[in-house]
Amino acid sequence: MLGKLPSQSQLLHRVLLVVIALLIVGIIPVFLHFHYIILPIFSTHKCQDRRLSLTPQGTENILSPTTNRLGVLPKIIHQSWSTRELPSKFDAWSRSCREQNPDWKWVLWTDEDNLNLVKQYCPWLLEYYLQLPSEIYRADLVRNLYMYIYGGIYVDLDTECLRPVDELFKSYNVSTISYNASDEVASMDNSGKKRMAFFGRMGTDDDFDHSIPNAWMASTPGHPFFLLPLESVIDRLSRNDANTVPEALTGPVALKEAINMYGNQYAHPGDLEVHLQSSILNGMLYSQYKMKHSIEILPYWMVFPYSWGQDGNAYRSACSVGSEEYDREKCKQLVTADHKDSFFLTCWSHTWSWEGHDPNSMKNVESKLL
Repeated sequence: MLGKLPSQSQLLHRVLLVVIALLIVGIIPVFLHFHYIILPIFSTHKCQDRRLSLTPQGTENILSPTTNRLGVLPKIIHQSWSTRELPSKFDAWSRSCREQNPDWKWVLWTDEDNLNLVKQYCPWLLEYYLQLPSEIYRADLVRNLYMYIYGGIYVDLDTECLRPVDELFKSYNVSTISYNASDEVASMDNSGKKRMAFFGRMGTDDDFDHSIPNAWMASTPGHPFFLLPLESVIDRLSRNDANTVPEALTGPVALKEAINMYGNQYAHPGDLEVHLQSSILNGMLYSQYKMKHSIEILPYWMVFPYSWGQDGNAYRSACSVGSEEYDREKCKQLVTADHKDSFFLTCWSHTWSWEGHDPNSMKNVESKLL
């Protein structure tokens, strides 16, 4: 015998319960998806991911990061200019570096390239990068990213290369490897290696604020030192304390301060990594962060055999391209006579200004014979 059929109100009640159950089952995943995926879009900048992004962020990939080559120095020469059109004198100096190192990859970074580099690999840094007062600050800051992401050497465009640079790194037991080498080969070369960064001393006065110029630097990729200048700039911008000359915020004076900090506060292995893991840059450390690292300050005659701050008039008149008596060959003779092991010679054109390249200095440089 059939039981009593449910009333219309009971049927409606059951249907309502089923609908509610289906809604609950459907809403929970949607809510979770919204909570974990959508909400971060509206989060503050301080909560954004600060990892080194290896996924393009809507811009063309300029170079692929050398992520598996932390113990070797990739053969990349980094130089920068506002555009791809180099003035003739700077092009000649740049060619000397390419001719002396024909198996090294040469990269000329423009202001637009630098902006795209930040957008592509460090999008969280863009806010601070754009807050810098002018392009000279940004050009100074971004070369730290060249070294950290890619490694290789950075050379100012008013620098002449006197001989192949591989010999320099061999003397410090650092292997150089082609940028196009396979990751497998590069990883094999990491065995027993450590990350090393190189800077050149200018002159013999350690107390001179400009004694370690940022006109030349070299490094194996992923050296944590290069995160210290970024941290300093971010900190000063956050405190509205960035109203200062480029040298002190992003240039050679700031570089020397960072090097002193590295040597004084983070001399013990692992100290810098511990600091960075608790800092604003905590996500940018490579997974191989336990690999040892060090900094070498090269003797002045290797990179900056002529000092615009110390050397006498004989050097200044012949070697400074801004001098009326500038004589490239005489300068090279002076430098070679005193320093047989020089790899580079910087002419110290001083063509930059807060607004861009100084037109009078540029005209003066272009008027000089090479």
